Amino acid sequence: MAWKRLIMKTIARGESAPTIMSGIVLLVALHCLIKFEQIKDNGAFQDLDIPILREQDLYGLKYPEKFPDQGPDKIPKILHQTWKNKEIPSKFMKWIKTWLVNHPDWEYMLWTDESARNLIQEKYPHLLDTFNGYNEGIRRADSLRYIILHEFGGVYADMDMESLKPIDPWLKKYPCFVSQEPYEHPVLDSNFENLAINALIGCRPKHPFMKNMMENLPRFKHMWNVLDSTGPHFMTLVLNDYMQLNPNMAASNENFTYLAPPEYFFPTVDPAKHFWFRHQCGKFYKLSKIQQKACMTLKVKGVKRKPPPWSYTKHHWEHTYIDLRLSLKGPVNIFKLVPQAKIYSNQRRTGRVRGKIN
Repeated sequence: MAWKRLIMKTIARGESAPTIMSGIVLLVALHCLIKFEQIKDNGAFQDLDIPILREQDLYGLKYPEKFPDQGPDKIPKILHQTWKNKEIPSKFMKWIKTWLVNHPDWEYMLWTDESARNLIQEKYPHLLDTFNGYNEGIRRADSLRYIILHEFGGVYADMDMESLKPIDPWLKKYPCFVSQEPYEHPVLDSNFENLAINALIGCRPKHPFMKNMMENLPRFKHMWNVLDSTGPHFMTLVLNDYMQLNPNMAASNENFTYLAPPEYFFPTVDPAKHFWFRHQCGKFYKLSKIQQKACMTLKVKGVKRKPPPWSYTKHHWEHTYIDLRLSLKGPVNIFKLVPQAKIYSNQRRTGRVRGKIN
């Protein structure tokens, strides 16, 4: 090959081996980067040796369920979002606006590090040491959502969640709901199904499932991985325990919790996983049955999918807790975007939940 001849000539001229090796490493790294971007953007599953099942045998929601358009709300119309302070990264603005457009009559509450501690110190002081002991902001953000939903009820949404249409029908049908991650995520990552994700949760105040989430936080605070201590794996474990204790609970029961199919709230596959999924599916015949099913689904449906008509939200998978990208635009004060936003104050001191501070 030409590159081999070039290397031999370089060696014959007495040039240093480290320089040659550095060039080879650079070329290999560049090749891998280009390949990674191609797979991340396009999936590239069509060339893999994966047999195709009938579409009805693949992962996916076949028919959407029916929702009431009348009746009382079981969950209050409050949207909760969290950030360390009132200055929100500009990249989130377009997605926050979609919630305001689709839910004009909802109350909007922003939770900062300060307001979170105010709430916990006042209402849940036994959790304050656990909250303060987390060494990563994502763990505090995870734990906070369970606490505020238990206290106030409403809908929590990550800031990279885009609202596609009003989710008001969900408030009328269920007293508490969480969603699954896309089917392929837990299957190809860890060989199990039905992983709950905590990027969007709706629940009535004082729901026993949220109480269980909240009260289990100290037990798992020493877990090394954030997914296990406060995130989706933690949530799935607590949810499974809750459902096993209440196996025959009717959806009409005020303590019911619904695990929704991913198509409703998380219809798209995380782009960061495309390369890994391609690697996994390349070993198709060595995989488990459910992993093979996931690979068949990826080959038929692809990884770059449009949300179906029955999707209510779309997750943009920003992974802010590991995002090292720099923004050219500065942050935006939440009150410039949501003038009616409310931030919790210590009610022992003020007796109220406050809005904009002048």
